[in-house]
Amino acid sequence: MSKGKFIVIDGIGACGKDTQVEMLEKYLKDKGVEVVATREHTRDTPTGVLIEKIIKKQEDQIDPQALQLLFISDRRNHFVKIIKPALEEGKLVIGNRYYPVNVAFSTSEWREKFLKINQMVVDKPDLVIIVDVPATVAIERMNKRGDPDIFDRLEIMERNREGYEWYMKNSGDDCVWVDGNRTREEIHQEIVKILENKRII
Repeated sequence: MSKGKFIVIDGIGACGKDTQVEMLEKYLKDKGVEVVATREHTRDTPTGVLIEKIIKKQEDQIDPQALQLLFISDRRNHFVKIIKPALEEGKLVIGNRYYPVNVAFSTSEWREKFLKINQMVVDKPDLVIIVDVPATVAIERMNKRGDPDIFDRLEIMERNREGYEWYMKNSGDDCVWVDGNRTREEIHQEIVKILENKRII
C-alpha cells in the first residue's frame, strides 16, 4: 500500500480555511477518495483543552513561547495518533492548520527556532496552501462571527500574516499562496486545480 498524501490549509484567523477544508473534504469524498480531515489545535485532548482555555481567556495567561510549545506538544500527539496512521493506511489527510501557524504566530526572533523544532518532531506535509486575506478583512469577518481569541487583534493579525510570508520563504516546504479575498467557490476551484497540477489528486 502506498503512503497517503498530507495537505495543509492554513492562514490567519477568519481567512476562510475552515470553509475550504469542508468543501475540499466533500469534493474528494464524492470522488471516492479516502479522506481524513483534521484540525489543530485539538479540542479533545488534555493539551488541546488547556490551549483552548488559555486562548479564550478562560485560564491564566502564560508566557507566549510556552504557549507555542504547548501547541507543538499538541501537534506531536495529534500527528502520532491521527495523521501518521491515516497516511500509513494510504488515506489523503487534510490538515486544518499545522506547524505553519506555529511559525507565523511567533515573534520574528522565534520563528526559525519553532520551525526547526516542529520539523524535528513531526513530518513535513506534502503541500501547504496558505489562504491569504488582509488583516483588516479578517478582523471584519471575526467581528461578525464573534468568539474572538487572544490572537484576534489587528496588529497581531498583521504580524501573523507577515509570519506566513516568512514561513513560505524559509521553511523549505512546498507552499502555495492563494488569494482568499474571493468567493468560496472560486477559492475552492483554485485549490482543486493546484492539487491536480501537483498530482496529489
